[in-house]
Amino acid sequence: KGVDPAIAESKYGFQRVREEYVKEYGSLCTLYRHIGTGAEFMSVQNDDENKTFGCVFRTPPSTSTGIPHILEHSVLCGSRKYPIKEPFVELMKSSLNTFLNAFTYPDRTCYPVASCNTRDFYNLVDVYLDAVFHPQCIGSNGDSHKGRQIFDQEGWHYELESPDVSSLSFK
Repeated sequence: KGVDPAIAESKYGFQRVREEYVKEYGSLCTLYRHIGTGAEFMSVQNDDENKTFGCVFRTPPSTSTGIPHILEHSVLCGSRKYPIKEPFVELMKSSLNTFLNAFTYPDRTCYPVASCNTRDFYNLVDVYLDAVFHPQCIGSNGDSHKGRQIFDQEGWHYELESPDVSSLSFK
């Protein structure tokens, strides 16, 4: 069952922009836009028992230091509702998920989840939404020191002192 457009608008502030049946995928696709923020949401209805959800954010980098990828990892290190160090490791142990991951592309970062179990699916969505909108790495619990610890943990790298690779060794 899909999203009722009247409820999407009256209760959540989303307006239906476009609806189209995509024959190749046997899916009814409906694009919604949030009236207040402009955020877009797409509902894809089909007969697949696998339920999927994802948040995608534009993250164009201003430098080549990997900041969007560091943020991707940092966001997954606990949140306001789930203040444990690695909630996603715990989800992997206990969830019935069929997909649980995150990706950083050159211009965007994606946080997708999927499950065939409805209760598990909504739990995954809840954890992911809290992670991306209330991450501990920005001190959403009022603890800026914790946020700094997360960035120190996720945002380090090695640099060569010299371009001479002959001194490198693997152990």
